[in-house]
Amino acid sequence: MAEAEATGTPVAELSLDRIARRAGLSRSTVYRRVRTRRALDEAVRAAGGDPGSRIGVRERAIAAATELIVADGVAALTVDAVTRRVGCAATSVYAAFGDREGLLAAVFDRHAPLPVVEDLLAADSRPFADFESGVRAIYTAVFDSVADDTAVLQALFAEILAKPNGIGTQFFRERILPRIASTVGAWLDEQISAGRCVNLPLELLIPLLIAPISVHLLARPRLIAAGQAVSDRHIVVEAMTSAFCGATATTSHRPTSTS
Repeated sequence: MAEAEATGTPVAELSLDRIARRAGLSRSTVYRRVRTRRALDEAVRAAGGDPGSRIGVRERAIAAATELIVADGVAALTVDAVTRRVGCAATSVYAAFGDREGLLAAVFDRHAPLPVVEDLLAADSRPFADFESGVRAIYTAVFDSVADDTAVLQALFAEILAKPNGIGTQFFRERILPRIASTVGAWLDEQISAGRCVNLPLELLIPLLIAPISVHLLARPRLIAAGQAVSDRHIVVEAMTSAFCGATATTSHRPTSTS
């Protein structure tokens, strides 16, 4: 509310980054406390404020792009399709995102766990000093950020599998993999240098780390819809942590449960 008053911007149009800076918190901390824009709006109303109802072109475009991707796949995402849904000029979308890939990147950042993991690694290195604790922190952040919101990621992976040379593969290769390598990859390199993680190439370590939790979270909603029992958060995180550390930690840093 203070940020809205100081900048003359409705709460509904404030990004989590701006709210986090005003509160002196990391974006990931704000995300964990708020979870959804609706919850934020309700909290503002409960505090006697008005979150506002006008949503800017950027937010409306991200929402429209998300609807297109979930309904018809990544290939359906075009600037023209978004402008028709939003009811704005194409120049406004280009000004906000640059191009279609920029729009896809904004949707990805809104619905994927990578920005949360990036913020965690940048905000406080102490939880990541120990190999097992760091792996657990990554799995926890990934689970919490997408366990109930996998539709966009499912659409992106479906596009990658169906069209190896399509926009999804290009986007993942050019925009996402470099970010994973510079954050999670850099942390794994530090663990290798400290003697906590076995010295394997990052192109092996990174998939070993992120593939199991990704497959589980993508399958989880379908298993639930089919009436299948799924493990709770704690069991999933601990099982993934134990498995990865058991396979990649050096002898002196392996979890006691797998030693």
